[in-house]
Amino acid sequence: MASRDSYGNGGGGQGTSPSDRAIAAYEERFFQTANSNDSKRRMLEERMTRPTPSTGITAGDALNASNAGANDQPDSDDDEQNAFRVEPKRARRGPGGSGHANNGARGVATSPLGDKERATPGSAGGRGSIDTYYKRVDGVPPAPAFGTSPTHGVGGIPTPASGSGGRKENYPPGSVPPEARHARTASHHDNTRAEHEWAAALEQAKAGAKREADEARKRASRLETDLAAAAARCEELAAELEASREREASAEAARHQRDQNKTAGVIALAVKVSRFERTRSRRKLAEDGLRLGTVSVQRSGTVLQEVWEDGGAFRDLNSRAAAVQTAKDAADDERKRVKGRLPLPGAAIDESEERALRAEFVLSEEAHKVRVAALKREEDLIGREREALEREKSAHIRELKRARDEDSSRFNQHPLLGDRYVLMNMLGRGGFSEVYKAYDVLEMREVACKLHQLNPQWSEQRKVTYVKHAARECEIHKQLRHPSVVQLIDVFEVDQNCFCTVLELCTGDDLDARLKAQGAVSEREARAILAQVFAGLAYMNSGSSTVIHYDLKPGNILFDAAGRVKITDFGLSKKRDMNGVQTLSADTGMELTSQGAGTYWYLPPECFETGPTPPKISSKVDTWSCGVILYQMLFNRRPFGHDQSQEQILHAGTIRHAKEVEFPQTPKVSAECKEFIKRCLAYRKEDRPDVPTAARDPYMTYAKPGSEGV
Repeated sequence: MASRDSYGNGGGGQGTSPSDRAIAAYEERFFQTANSNDSKRRMLEERMTRPTPSTGITAGDALNASNAGANDQPDSDDDEQNAFRVEPKRARRGPGGSGHANNGARGVATSPLGDKERATPGSAGGRGSIDTYYKRVDGVPPAPAFGTSPTHGVGGIPTPASGSGGRKENYPPGSVPPEARHARTASHHDNTRAEHEWAAALEQAKAGAKREADEARKRASRLETDLAAAAARCEELAAELEASREREASAEAARHQRDQNKTAGVIALAVKVSRFERTRSRRKLAEDGLRLGTVSVQRSGTVLQEVWEDGGAFRDLNSRAAAVQTAKDAADDERKRVKGRLPLPGAAIDESEERALRAEFVLSEEAHKVRVAALKREEDLIGREREALEREKSAHIRELKRARDEDSSRFNQHPLLGDRYVLMNMLGRGGFSEVYKAYDVLEMREVACKLHQLNPQWSEQRKVTYVKHAARECEIHKQLRHPSVVQLIDVFEVDQNCFCTVLELCTGDDLDARLKAQGAVSEREARAILAQVFAGLAYMNSGSSTVIHYDLKPGNILFDAAGRVKITDFGLSKKRDMNGVQTLSADTGMELTSQGAGTYWYLPPECFETGPTPPKISSKVDTWSCGVILYQMLFNRRPFGHDQSQEQILHAGTIRHAKEVEFPQTPKVSAECKEFIKRCLAYRKEDRPDVPTAARDPYMTYAKPGSEGV
């Protein structure tokens, strides 16, 4: 215990041995070295935790990254080093009176040698440094460094717990216990290795940071190069885009100019063609006027009135008719003369003479019959020629009226309407509209332009009513798309008092003009025409809405260039949404809101009913009209009121009393045709089929008898 106290107190009194003084000197040097090593370690830790200027990564982070694998597992040397970690005691004052506190000896024991001595080869095992130190301290072995071995106390002096049974071992003066020497060597080795690892980690971190900085500079250089290339490419693309825009603008301007030139050329050509057709029409009117007749103006007092004057064809025909009548009169006179020479009954005359007179009379009578028959044939021929001339005369009169209306129209100077429709020649004029043949310069096709004009003298209320009526017509017409219905193409406003509807052009004539030109048609032709009409009407009565034409007549049935039927003029049409009901029956019909309008020859009896409530109508109105049209096509006359005007029909109640239809003897038609006409012209609307039913009739579908259910 005395030796332990002397060692622990540093040996400061009299009677101290040289070994005690050497131990005290060693302790003083050890604490100085420990403090120096702690300072170096703190500086190294600060350096490792300080981020580098280029990357912002600390050396400690680099060390942790490089030694991630090593840090994940516990180190046996670190465990051994931690086993020696104790709190240092305050050093006792030595002979020199200088005592030092071990403020930096936390952790492993550090060697008192400098860096030069630690770098010697002997430092790897720990013995070279200790031996060198022995020589430097006057040949006195220094006291062992403080360790934390579980079998040794401070300075290598055995603790009471060391050894077996707490036995205390004494070592000769000037010697170092092996345990202390081993602890000192291990501690020095661990300290040196840690410093080397710290330095290697720092160098590795610096190298990694340098590599990253170099790579960053390379990437920055590449990015700058790419950026410069991209900027150059952008400039090239911008230049190409600008050039492309300029080219497109130039091409668009060129196309626009070509389109304008083309449009101007098309307009000029259309106007030229129109003027040529107008000139030809006027020339033909003049020629037909010489042959058929013309209208002259005569003064009757103070009144000027138009009078028709027959042309050369009618004058020749009248001359031929007069000659035939003269020949008939002469034959009758000759017959009377020969007959007058016959002897009277009871007269005294020679028998031979009487036989000669009677023979002469017989021959004269036979010659008279032959002559009269020839004159009759001539008279019939003249009559047929007169009928043909009358039809030509009617067409000529319509053409004269059309030309007059065309000359008086304000649209006769070939204006361009809607920036695309060039008006050419007038096709006809109605009560409130004009129809022109026009040319669509955009679609390059011929169309029909119907110009609806408001009379400036009308009241505002009447103008509003007319516009509403025309708008309803356009609304109905634009929804119809069927081969047997004239297609509505466009609607636009011309000016404040006029708007235009563009329709499909039918280059053929209408059914009314055809009947007037050629008279009655065959049953086969009439059946084919009416079947197409019923196909269009059935389409109008299909779907969720029902459309009643209400003004179906030969003038509203047109023919295109291929001879197909086209229904037109929906000015009086009625429309009703049925919500799933396909047709309008007699019980679910709509009220007649335009009573008194329409063409009376083709309207059924229910349209002429009078009373406080308007009558109910349905598609059966169109069925009646189709029956009248079929009758007219077959017999060239209307079944009811043919020779009456509309005013006479209305006042006489002709249609209201039309309960039975009569058929002429000629021409001959089939019984099926007559029965179909009777069904269409049934007086009671309850007995009359509606449009879908009539369209499915075997006579209209060309179905054979008995095959309706097939």
